[in-house]
Amino acid sequence: MGTCRGVFDSYEAAAAAAPASRPLGYDHGEAAEMYRDRIGQIYPSDYPMMFWLQRALAQGARRVFDLGGHIGLSYYSYASRMELPQDLSWQVCDVPAVVDNGRQEAKARDHTRRLHFTADFSEATGADVLFTAGCLQYLQETLAQRVSSLPRKPEWLLVNLLPLHPARGYWTVQSIGTAYCPYRIQHDDGFFQDLRRLGYRQLDRWENLEKSCWVAFDDEHSLDRYHGAAFRLDPTSVDGC
Repeated sequence: MGTCRGVFDSYEAAAAAAPASRPLGYDHGEAAEMYRDRIGQIYPSDYPMMFWLQRALAQGARRVFDLGGHIGLSYYSYASRMELPQDLSWQVCDVPAVVDNGRQEAKARDHTRRLHFTADFSEATGADVLFTAGCLQYLQETLAQRVSSLPRKPEWLLVNLLPLHPARGYWTVQSIGTAYCPYRIQHDDGFFQDLRRLGYRQLDRWENLEKSCWVAFDDEHSLDRYHGAAFRLDPTSVDGC
């Protein structure tokens, strides 16, 4: 799982190159059932996210929008190690098949009823924290493009497990075992510059050394680590309304 092949200039080109023997993307039953073994698990890359989430909550954040949060994996894991506010709302945004699975799982697991689900990114409007860990590489739009579409931008952006290349951006095709996925590697400088243009100030940056991306037979486009970062909207920004 996780092996990539080919380098492409667009999502469409990567999708066209994916074998037809399996579905494309996560919006199907088998993919929705993945990762259950990660419920309650914490990895080294989680700790910077937990630190900055705790900072945001301490400063009054109460609505977390978890983009690509699957069935609530981060919520369940963090709730077992952090004291989350009783009035917290944690909303996962994912594809419909995963959302349906997450809602069913929450009926049994989330006794506090703080966990909610949606397939509509526009519901991120008004969120205090946009939290995303390992999702952005599957989206056709960049994070900056997504956020710029919101009438009211989240004050905090917490990003983790992001593949960045120092020289260029490109797409590849990833096998996740149950499906093939067009997979975006973003240009390092471009990712941060786009968010700065929206008025976000970078608070921190870290490396996910336990995560790598091997593009078959192509060392130039393979990555030996992923990245994470925390941002906060500058209140003096023109776009910070």
